[in-house]
Amino acid sequence: MIHILYGDDEFSISETLSPMKEAVGAEELRDVNIKTFTGSGVGFGELTSTCSTVPFLAERRMVVVEGLLGLFESKPGSRRSGRGGKPGLGEWEALAQYLPDMPESTELVFVDGRLLQSNPLLASIRHLADVRSFPVPAGGALTQWIRARAADHGAQIEPRAAQTLSENIGGNLRAIDNELERLSLLRHGSVISDADVRETVADVREANIFAAVDAVIEGRAGPAIQMTQSLMDSGRTVPHLLAMLARQVRLILLAKDLRAQGVAGNQVGGRLSLSGYPLKKTLDQESRFTFEQLAEVHGKLVEFDLTVKTLPIDERTAFETLIADLAMSASASPGG
Repeated sequence: MIHILYGDDEFSISETLSPMKEAVGAEELRDVNIKTFTGSGVGFGELTSTCSTVPFLAERRMVVVEGLLGLFESKPGSRRSGRGGKPGLGEWEALAQYLPDMPESTELVFVDGRLLQSNPLLASIRHLADVRSFPVPAGGALTQWIRARAADHGAQIEPRAAQTLSENIGGNLRAIDNELERLSLLRHGSVISDADVRETVADVREANIFAAVDAVIEGRAGPAIQMTQSLMDSGRTVPHLLAMLARQVRLILLAKDLRAQGVAGNQVGGRLSLSGYPLKKTLDQESRFTFEQLAEVHGKLVEFDLTVKTLPIDERTAFETLIADLAMSASASPGG
């Protein structure tokens, strides 16, 4: 049997592949009866030779090839490009002729990311395989996936809580699943509320910090103070909030500097060790705020840190005053 599993949803692909591997045979024999290749590291001869090998003390064996079809996506300047910029198949032209004669005891699985329907290798073998596409769910489909996944973990989740996870973590299904597993254990099978998500999920807590930074730098004093008070009421200390605000402002400054140097957005995340929602929000803030605004906020945060460490003051009141001052200064600036 031949399978093609492709798409951006690597989590669901992994979950589909796992039971397929378990069905190959006894656990102690899987290492010898399951062979995994990378597309760039295997040739046609090696693959067909492996597929033609009989299983060892089992009825079936599995061969998994990761990323082979993706090598034939149309890319200008690609070493595999043929006429008209379309990738040539080279030695892989013979794959479609080999597959019908592959031993029935072999299960061949091609695993790949997003593929165009015009992909020539996909087009040449599609009719011989069980083809399944795995796009990352979005919008209402993602919310439904979250609720179904919570049920898999033995819990129920409020619609608003599922929406909060969807909005703040996005399509990273593995991260969402990890949070749902932790929340289900925390709630012992009872309903997971929106408050549970906001209080315990790291990405959602960070989203609250992002919102506070937005309000401060955009000059919205009322919301800035309200969000700061809410964060402190939920247990966040002044040193923690100060550190988080300063860290985010520094990240935005670094992102702005990198973009000024011509570094592409998809490379900024690697430089800053950010991904997912934190990276998306940081890049969004970078595009909306000036160097001058950010430098002024950072300077005042550093000054406040020195003040609270050297003078006997009420931290909470002083911090609320600082937030109001930063927001009002931002609203009065040319870029505010």
